[in-house]
Amino acid sequence: MQDDIDNILGEIASKDSQVLCREVLSIGDTMDVLRSKWTVEILTAILCGNTRFKDILTAVHGLSDKVLTERLRQMVDDRLIEKHECRGYPPRVEYRLTEHGKRLYVIVYRMTEWGAEHRQLILGR
Repeated sequence: MQDDIDNILGEIASKDSQVLCREVLSIGDTMDVLRSKWTVEILTAILCGNTRFKDILTAVHGLSDKVLTERLRQMVDDRLIEKHECRGYPPRVEYRLTEHGKRLYVIVYRMTEWGAEHRQLILGR
């Protein structure tokens, strides 16, 4: 862990201020996506195999049809998920994580680990 921190600090020290400013903007972009209500919950539901609209709605408690429709559209626009229209009768739609969405979920998972460690450190549970 300390080696990782030392490597990161060395990398930061070697960058000029303009590069660092762009990186701070990138952090803000990431946080904006994660702050969007229901994004993490919807990504998790899809990753767990709930790929159809009603399955996602059932998996994510407290989410309305209207909001899910809006969030799915936004997440498709953000290229976090793909919408697949399946052939057959009745017609159905499935959602899948894109590679971009999977990379975001890796970040979410790491944040989950850090959050659990933080809770343990601060609250002792």
